[in-house]
Amino acid sequence: MEILRYEPKQYFLAAMRFFFGTWFLYVGLSKWIFFGPEAFVGFITNDFDKTWSPHALNVVLAWVIIIAEPLLAALILLGTRPRLIWSLTSLLMFLLVLGQTILMKPDVVANWQYLVLTLLCAAWSEKER
Repeated sequence: MEILRYEPKQYFLAAMRFFFGTWFLYVGLSKWIFFGPEAFVGFITNDFDKTWSPHALNVVLAWVIIIAEPLLAALILLGTRPRLIWSLTSLLMFLLVLGQTILMKPDVVANWQYLVLTLLCAAWSEKER
């Protein structure tokens, strides 16, 4: 159990890589498996078309979400370029927070926690050389 000998920052990042990566992969893949891409994009655009956001942007962002979630999750789990991947994940979390805000849903509070968590992981990850 080498992980138990890690310094606190290393331990936190290793645990987050495993826990957040596994959860995020499930979230991302479930959209493909349980909804299907077309149904998910339709679900997102249906909600956002009722707001000021243009339909074309809603479609693009729905596709960004459904592709980025499992891709970023896999890269988090692999540990590939951690600062870059955690930073991109932070941007995706901000997109989700902004979306919940536009829809005026109270769930936005929970999404802020994921944004802060992924930003912390990005900040603590080693710089790429």
